[in-house]
Amino acid sequence: MTIGLAPDLAHPFERARVATRSVGGASLRVRILVLFVGVNFACACAAGIVTILNARQATEVEIASSLDTAGRLARETVTRLERDVGRLRVISDLQAALPMVRHARIVVEDRFGAAIASREPSRRHGADERDGVPDWFARLIEPPPSSLAIPVVIGGEPAGSVVVHGDPADEIAEVWDDMLSLMALFIVLNVMTVAIFALLLGRELAPLGALAEGMADLRLGRLNRRIDAPKSRELSAIVERFNALGQALAAERAKNGRMSWRMVSLQDDERRQIAKELHDELGPCLFGLRANLESLERAIDAPPVKASGEAKERLATVADLSARLSDMNRRLLTRLRPMALGAAPLPDVLAGLLADFQRHHPECRFDLSASDIGHGYGEPVDLTVYRAVQEGVTNAVRHAACSRVAVTVAHDRDEGGAEALRVRVLDDGGGVADPAPAGFGLVGLGERLRALGGSFHLHNAPGGAALDVVVPLTHATDGAKAKMKDFSQ
Repeated sequence: MTIGLAPDLAHPFERARVATRSVGGASLRVRILVLFVGVNFACACAAGIVTILNARQATEVEIASSLDTAGRLARETVTRLERDVGRLRVISDLQAALPMVRHARIVVEDRFGAAIASREPSRRHGADERDGVPDWFARLIEPPPSSLAIPVVIGGEPAGSVVVHGDPADEIAEVWDDMLSLMALFIVLNVMTVAIFALLLGRELAPLGALAEGMADLRLGRLNRRIDAPKSRELSAIVERFNALGQALAAERAKNGRMSWRMVSLQDDERRQIAKELHDELGPCLFGLRANLESLERAIDAPPVKASGEAKERLATVADLSARLSDMNRRLLTRLRPMALGAAPLPDVLAGLLADFQRHHPECRFDLSASDIGHGYGEPVDLTVYRAVQEGVTNAVRHAACSRVAVTVAHDRDEGGAEALRVRVLDDGGGVADPAPAGFGLVGLGERLRALGGSFHLHNAPGGAALDVVVPLTHATDGAKAKMKDFSQ
């Protein structure tokens, strides 16, 4: 099928069947959480930099203090041993007497500068812990190398020196352990904080989700949607304006509905009047013309009058034109308003319509299922159902290479739960081209359905195309409403 439905012609309830395009990008909640985590990470980096700078300064002070202490102790030890004659015979005898000081490594060197003995600093951390410190962290904390040399004299001759070196390895390991503890604490606290913040943020932003759903409802024509005002002042102002917008749109829809209904009523009245004039005025005139032409044909053929062949040919032409005018008048009457509508049951009127299609299109099969609908629902509803079936079948036989058209009319409910008639015209043709503009017939059908508060949907179906129409029974007659009451019970 080569016809289609222009999106801007569909009723709001029709657009409910069209999937709303998903909005890309991260949600506001995720963006805020990412921003919050990013700020926390930046603060953690800044705190880490400050901690490293402070640790570097403290390590430098600590190493300088240990170097000074170790230097004094080593000098006192060398001086005492030099005074005790006989106790210091060679420079290697200093190893046993040297003190052990934290953060200071004491090395005994001979007069040529070769290390012959050493005293390692006292340790608070084991070798494994010191070896586990990354090199990049050690370079950040480690102060500049520093040392102190104390000359050693044995028997009045220079024998070498005692060199005290600053050793920050233990201090760096201690700072690294503190950093790991702080990092673990930061991760635990940050995960807990983010979880709590996400929970609270979700509660605070919940009105935005309800507002988005409300906007979707407005887009789909559900103008009675209202949202409770949240506690947040800003969100409450937005929700208040949303509710006011829904009320304004509902009022405008009601106004437009009344105007549309008035317009359709005037159109129906005008068509009824034109049909009446065609039936009451033009019909008898055409009948009289044909009767007189037939009488004239009989008169010119009867003796003693004998018309020429040319006169008979012209008379036959006029008679043919008269017959064609009569057929055209009948088609116009049917197009303006089916004469059987309101006089015969609605299923019979629809059956007659399909029978007329069957006569003009014998190559196609037409099926009707309308056994559960009433005798009639008043002219506005009955005529709308008739036009829907007429337009759907016309489009199918014109634009679809179909061999079967199935029409179903059922008493059902619309999307809002109100009583309605559902009409479906299903063909086995080639389907609907997408996109394609709606023709004048569908435009007129859409206007009529909007006036009644109904909708239609032309779409592809398995094996062909389908026209689905919903006709609310709001404007049904009192007798039909009584049947509707029985249907609801």
